[in-house]
Amino acid sequence: MLFSRLRTKLTFVYLALFFAVMGIILFSFYRSVTDNVRDQTREQLSASTRVFERIVNYRVSTLGESAGALAQDYGFRQALGTFDQPTVMSALNNQARRLEADLAVVTDIDGELIAALMDGATISNMPRIDDALKQKAELQGVATEIVAFEGRIFELVVTTVRAPVPIAWLAFGIELDQAAALEIKALSPIDLEIGFLIEGGQGFGVAAATSDAEALSVFLKKVHMGAANFHSRFMDQDHMFRRLPLGTSEVGTEISALLYYSMDTALAPYEPLVITMITVLGISILLLVAGSVLVSSSVTKPLTDLASAAKNIAEGQYREVETSSEGDEVADLTSSFNQMVKAVHERESKIRFQAYHDAETGLRNRLMFERTVQTDIDESDSFVLVIAEVQQLPELRTVLNHQNINDLIKCVAERIEKVADTGVARISTEAFGFLVHDASEAETLASLVVNSFMTPFDIADIVIDAGIKLGLVKFPGDGEDVATLLRHGQAALDIGRTAARGFAWYDPDKDSSQKARLSMMSELRAGLKNGEVRFAYQPKLDLSTGKITAAEALIRWISPTRGFVAPDEFIPMAERTGDIRHVTDWGLEAAIKQAADWQKQGINLAVAINLSTNDLMNQNLPAFILALLREHNLPAKFLKLEVTESAVMHDMTRALDVLNMLSAMGLSLSIDDYGTGYSSLSYIKKLPVSEIKIDKSFVLNLAKSDEDNILVRSTIELGHNLGLSVTAEGVEDEASVERLRDYGCDVLQGYHIARPLPPAELEAFLKESEYGTL
Repeated sequence: MLFSRLRTKLTFVYLALFFAVMGIILFSFYRSVTDNVRDQTREQLSASTRVFERIVNYRVSTLGESAGALAQDYGFRQALGTFDQPTVMSALNNQARRLEADLAVVTDIDGELIAALMDGATISNMPRIDDALKQKAELQGVATEIVAFEGRIFELVVTTVRAPVPIAWLAFGIELDQAAALEIKALSPIDLEIGFLIEGGQGFGVAAATSDAEALSVFLKKVHMGAANFHSRFMDQDHMFRRLPLGTSEVGTEISALLYYSMDTALAPYEPLVITMITVLGISILLLVAGSVLVSSSVTKPLTDLASAAKNIAEGQYREVETSSEGDEVADLTSSFNQMVKAVHERESKIRFQAYHDAETGLRNRLMFERTVQTDIDESDSFVLVIAEVQQLPELRTVLNHQNINDLIKCVAERIEKVADTGVARISTEAFGFLVHDASEAETLASLVVNSFMTPFDIADIVIDAGIKLGLVKFPGDGEDVATLLRHGQAALDIGRTAARGFAWYDPDKDSSQKARLSMMSELRAGLKNGEVRFAYQPKLDLSTGKITAAEALIRWISPTRGFVAPDEFIPMAERTGDIRHVTDWGLEAAIKQAADWQKQGINLAVAINLSTNDLMNQNLPAFILALLREHNLPAKFLKLEVTESAVMHDMTRALDVLNMLSAMGLSLSIDDYGTGYSSLSYIKKLPVSEIKIDKSFVLNLAKSDEDNILVRSTIELGHNLGLSVTAEGVEDEASVERLRDYGCDVLQGYHIARPLPPAELEAFLKESEYGTL
C-alpha cells in the first residue's frame, strides 16, 4: 500500500533520479581514479623493469671483468696447465669471495669439470654451459646468461682461459635470491614486490621472492600468465603484474622475473576523498527526501480528493468535485473529471441494460435470467423453471431475413409473456426461459402457451406458422442451483420435443440415458486416437468402363466395452454435441492418407467421404483439406465429398460459401441420399456439385416395384439433363444392375458389387475380381 501512493512514488522518483546522477558521478570518479592509478602503476612497473635490467647488467658487467682478470692471471693459468688442483681450487675460492659470487666453475676445454664451488662449498656437478654461450665467450671474451640450477636462479658469466690457446672455461654466478630482489625493490619508487620464477613441467615455481614466497607459489598454480601484463586477486587484494622473461635453458625451462604491485595500496590515498563524497551524498539524500515530501504533498492533495470522489462513484455516489484553484492543470483535471462523472452515469445505465439484455432483440438475456433464478432460489420455497424452444427457426432462417427473424423472436416473447403473465428471457438463439411460481398451475400454463402458437404470426405482411416446445423442471426437487436447473430444463426440453402435449417434465431416468450418450462421445474421442475407429471402403463401379473408379469410406467403430457401435447410433449424437468435428478431422486425414497410399501402389482409386451439417458451417474446412492434400501429395480429383440435402438446406448461404471454396480447389462434390430430403432438383442448380446419389431405399426393390422404377428412371434423366453424374446406392442383385444400365445410370454401389472392405481386403478384391481399376 505504501508504494501505491503517488506521494511515495514521487519521492522515490526523485530519489531514483538523484541516485542515478550521483551514481554516474561516483562511477565516473571511480573509473577515472582507477584508470589513472592503473596507468601510473603500469608506468612505474615499466620503470622498475628498466631499473631491474640495469642492475642485472651492472652486476653481470662487474662479474665479467673480475672473471676476465682471473682468467688472465699467470699463476691461475699455470696451475690449470700443470693440473694443480689445490691451487686452482684456492684461486677459484678466493676470487668467488672477493666477487661475492654464489657459484664458481672451471672446466677443461671439452667441458669436463675441474673444480666447482657453490656457496663456498665444493660440489660435484655444475650448471650446464651450452655451446652457444661458449662460442660467444670465445668471440667476445665474456658471455653472460641467466640459468636455473637446483631450483635456484643465477646470473652466470663465462670466459675463456688461454695459455695462449683456450685451455679451460671459467664461470662465476651470482644468485637472484631474496636479497637481490630486496635490493631491486629498494630502488623502486613504489612498494614493489618481486619474485623470481622457474617454469617447470607443472607451471611456474618460485625460486625467490621479496615476501610471501609460498603464497605466491600457490597463486601461480591457479593463474594463467599468458600475457606480459595482467592483473588479478592475490592475498585478498587486487594486484597488477608484469612478467619479465630472463632466459630459457636448452631443455626449454623458462626463467622469469615477476614484478607486482597492490592496487589497493595504490588507491589508499584516495580513501579520504571517497569518505567525503559519501558524507556529502548522505546529507544530500536527507535534504532531497525532505524537499520531495513537501513538493509531492502539494501535488497529491488535489489528486487525493479526486481519488476519494472516484471511490464514491464506485459506490454509486455521482458527486462532482470542487477545486480551489483556477487555470492550472489541477483545475483542468477536476473539470474533466466532473464531465466524466456525468458521462459515466449515463453510460452505466446503458451498459447495465446491454449486460442483461439481448443485443438483437432487446429482450432480457441468459445472464439476467440466471440472476432472476438465483434470487428466487434465495427467496422462494418452490417454483417451476420453463425452457421454451421455437421449432421452425432453422427452416425460417432460409426464407426470412435477419430483421424478420428478430421481429419474430420479439413476437414470440411477447406472446409467452402475455399468456403466462410473467417475464421472459432469451437464453439461446432459439430458446426462452421463464418462471412459474405456483407449481400447481405449471401444466395449465404450459398447455396455454403451446396452444397459443396455433395462431400464426404476422411479420412484415408475412404470415408465419411457428410452433413451440417446453421443458419443465421443479425447484427444489430437480435441482438446487441455477446451473443444475438449466441443465435439467434442457433435458426436459429434449423430451418435450417429441411429447404429444408439446411439453414434458424433467425425468431423471431419461436424463441418465442422455448422460450415457455423452459418455459415449467421450469414448468416441478416445477411440479416434487409439485406433478403435476405422474405415471400410465400398467400391463404386463405373458402368461406362466396367472398372472400379472410387470407393466410399464408411466409418466403423469397434469399442472394447460396447462392441460394434453402428454409425446411426453415434453419428447423430456427435452432430448434436459438436464432436462430429473430431470425427471429420480424423476421417479426412485417414481417407486422404489411404488414397495417397493407393496412388503410391499404382491403384488409381478415388475416395469418397461424407460431410455433416456442422462441417458445412465450418469456414476453415477448405483450408484444412488443402493442407492435408499438400501434406500427402494427393491430387484433388482423388477426393470426393458427399453432403446430404438436409445438411445444405440447414443454412444454404453459409453452406454455399464452403462448397464453392471446395469446388474451386478441384474437389468432386456429391449430393448423398437424394430423394429423402426436399426431393427437388431446383436447389441443386445453385450448388457446385457434379453428382447425385439415389438413396438405396429406391434401389433395393427396383426389380419388384414399378413405382421405384419410375422414380429412379426420372431422377437419372433429370440429373443428366442438369449435367450431373448419377450414382445408385443399394444395388444388391443382377436384375437391378441391368435395369440401371438400361436407364443410363453412371455408377453403381452395393453388396452386389462388393460389401465395405478393409483396405487390405479391398486391394485383394481389385486384383482378383473381374472389375479391376483403370
